[in-house]
Amino acid sequence: MFIVFRCGCGRHLYAPKDAKTRTCPCGKRTVLRKARILAEADDAIIAGEIVRRLQLGGQEMTGFRTARLP
Repeated sequence: MFIVFRCGCGRHLYAPKDAKTRTCPCGKRTVLRKARILAEADDAIIAGEIVRRLQLGGQEMTGFRTARLP
């Protein structure tokens, strides 16, 4: 089981339901028990499709921050 949520930078992500945190490509780490869950999916393929639809569906999200590289 996977959950779909949104990072503070605006990017939609998914993670296993039993995970505690997820790090976004922008560098921010999200504590999943505090995140607002937008959707649930049975497997990663379906979760990826949901993320793609949310990310590009009508809003055309742009302006993501880049990851902080060491």
